[in-house]
Amino acid sequence: MGTDRYRQVMDRLKLRHLRLIDAVANARSLSEAASRLNVTQPAASKALREIEDILGMPLFSRGPRGLTLTMFGRSLLAHSRTIQSEVRHIAEEIEAINAGSFGAVLVGSMLVGLPILLPAAVQLLRERHIDVPVRITEGTQGVLIEELRSGTLDLIVGRLTPINTRERFEQEVLFQEPIVVVAGARHPLLRRPEVSHRDLVQARWILPPPESVVHGPVLQMFAQHGLSSPRAYAETTSYLLIRSLLTDQDAVAALPLSVVKRDLGNGEIAIVPVQLPHEPLSVGIVTMSDRTLPAAASQLVSCIREAVKQRPAHAFTETAGRRRRT
Repeated sequence: MGTDRYRQVMDRLKLRHLRLIDAVANARSLSEAASRLNVTQPAASKALREIEDILGMPLFSRGPRGLTLTMFGRSLLAHSRTIQSEVRHIAEEIEAINAGSFGAVLVGSMLVGLPILLPAAVQLLRERHIDVPVRITEGTQGVLIEELRSGTLDLIVGRLTPINTRERFEQEVLFQEPIVVVAGARHPLLRRPEVSHRDLVQARWILPPPESVVHGPVLQMFAQHGLSSPRAYAETTSYLLIRSLLTDQDAVAALPLSVVKRDLGNGEIAIVPVQLPHEPLSVGIVTMSDRTLPAAASQLVSCIREAVKQRPAHAFTETAGRRRRT
């Protein structure tokens, strides 16, 4: 963008314009967007014309399903949500400072970060006398990435996979996590001197969703031995449900070792002696490379790194600390 265009946008574009674009994109209707923003429709129409005049581009096109974003509109909306998220962080941090505390930390986590890593990090945060709410949302990578992009989350903790290079994400590798096949301690398979893949394919499998990084290797394990895929007894990433199915209904599952470590230790479940054709998972932190973390979130990231360093060698494997930007 040329210097003149940049100055024009900086001088004329307002936060109310960005809020309007967001509202119209969600409502697909100018009148509905105006109602949500508590302004009149003529005022909303005038504001939309102002934005398009400032940028010199059409932001919406009208079709059978209402107003839809043009390619220029989609680009502006993505940046708009980032800007609104930054403003929200500013407001929360100023309010928190005024109250003598830090703002809340908004964390998205996949299953692998929940049993050991995040609890240890939260404990370290408390030991530093930082009494900040840590709001943790569990979800799949696709859902969490979208929430991170929109500013709903400050960071994600979980498995790392390649991300679109056009996106502005930064990934930090913390450690490599092995995947193991497990069953309830009283599962009939565990009483056998050897477990064949043919025995295993007939078991009650708890499979992760198809988009999960573990789903493919489980199916590949059987394909490599000329067997059909196991029939899913259940499909979930909820460890509370998985654990109940393992211990009460003789099911089997492939899970990160740290997720099942406690139940392995107390004898509730056991590892089935079979090898998955899968490299250990890279586990780490994902943030937006063009967004400054709030103070409280930076403190939590520091505690996450410290938690990895403090764990016994058998808790996490191959700690790394490498960063890669996409």
